[in-house]
Amino acid sequence: MDQYRTSGVIDEATMKEIIGIFIPAWYRRLTGTCCVICLLLSLFFGLSVKKVGFTCFFLVSAALFDSYPAIHRRRYYKMAIARMSEQAGSLSIRQESFFNVDGLAVHSLETDGSILLHYDTLAFVRESRHYYTVMTKGQQFTLIFKNDLNDEQKRNFLPDLKQRCPKLKVRK
Repeated sequence: MDQYRTSGVIDEATMKEIIGIFIPAWYRRLTGTCCVICLLLSLFFGLSVKKVGFTCFFLVSAALFDSYPAIHRRRYYKMAIARMSEQAGSLSIRQESFFNVDGLAVHSLETDGSILLHYDTLAFVRESRHYYTVMTKGQQFTLIFKNDLNDEQKRNFLPDLKQRCPKLKVRK
């Protein structure tokens, strides 16, 4: 019994759409909070204490905290593109995936390799415009292509997956 069978191409455009999955929301909130604190400290040292060195230090720190998630995303993007190029010898990989009794089966149509990701190894799923991105505890990811699913399957996908994996987190 194969459910939610989809197939599609993972390429650079796909990676640009899903790359945000690698930066958790708590990390973005933490860097944003640190950025705000640094801005407030720079205002304090600039306006009340009139220390130019501290003001500049905290302004630079705020800029670094603000840009760090983008730097992380770019690093993961480049790493994913390099892995794709090493694996398939090109910048695109055709894959097929489906859910069976044991877990999520992923089949690379480029290399003819297959892997079964058991339900207990799935950590979280994130929905984007064209994909459901499923991430494992070991930081492997695979895609479920939404354009291959009908409306009923799209509505039932997350509840069905959550039923099979009670500890699965759904990220927005």
